[in-house]
Amino acid sequence: MADLYHAEQTALARERTAIAHHLRRMDQLSELHRQTRNAELPSGNGVEFLDRLELITAAITQAMDSAKSTICTAHPGDRRAETLRSAVVSDLAILRRGISYRTLYSDTARARAGEQEWVAKVSAHGAEIRTIVTGFDRMILVDRNFAVVPDHRAEGNRNTAFRITHPGMVAFLHHVYDHQWERAEPWTGGRFRRREETLTTSRSRRILNKLREGRTLKQIASELGVSLRTVNNDLNKLYEAVGVDTMFALGAWWSSEAAAKERKLG
Repeated sequence: MADLYHAEQTALARERTAIAHHLRRMDQLSELHRQTRNAELPSGNGVEFLDRLELITAAITQAMDSAKSTICTAHPGDRRAETLRSAVVSDLAILRRGISYRTLYSDTARARAGEQEWVAKVSAHGAEIRTIVTGFDRMILVDRNFAVVPDHRAEGNRNTAFRITHPGMVAFLHHVYDHQWERAEPWTGGRFRRREETLTTSRSRRILNKLREGRTLKQIASELGVSLRTVNNDLNKLYEAVGVDTMFALGAWWSSEAAAKERKLG
């Protein structure tokens, strides 16, 4: 009986030792995962939802004021002239600090007075501006550790966005921006064309040519890599510039002698 009791106690002691060992391992694993999470994501998950325009503006202003090396912005839509005029002072202050400043605009910005004035001033102080015909994504990147991108779940709502600080996501956004930048054409502040000389842009000419080939608006948007809304906006600007109000009349103008010089632009 004594031998059985001793064997029982030995077995129980062995199990207690094993349980204590596993408990220590569990504590060590929990600590390891905690340290790993903190090392990879120094500020939460690296994504913060901004649900008001005031928060978006404050986040962008703070980041740009504290920029150390680079600022990259992309503005696919129209910017109000008063917004651009008020931005000139702060943008020039950034450039005087030696910050590299790059901005992407839609090709149609070349015909807008507000963008022309802003570009002429900031490019004279070292900013680089390019325009692109095809669609691109709105974003603001500061150094290599901060980005603001729209909330694409809210179509058409410019009052919500995401602040990104996750290093992997910021690096990916820089990759996207650089790809868009390489496809764009430099703009040094000049218009490169006078409004009275041309009524079309390179993108609107591509739209007109595809309409003449029998493409639908949805097909054109897909082939140009832009939204259907962008195609309709370009067509509405053409209606106003040409002085017509139907797609048939616009097509007739595009095929007429009056648009011969426009068609030669490609």
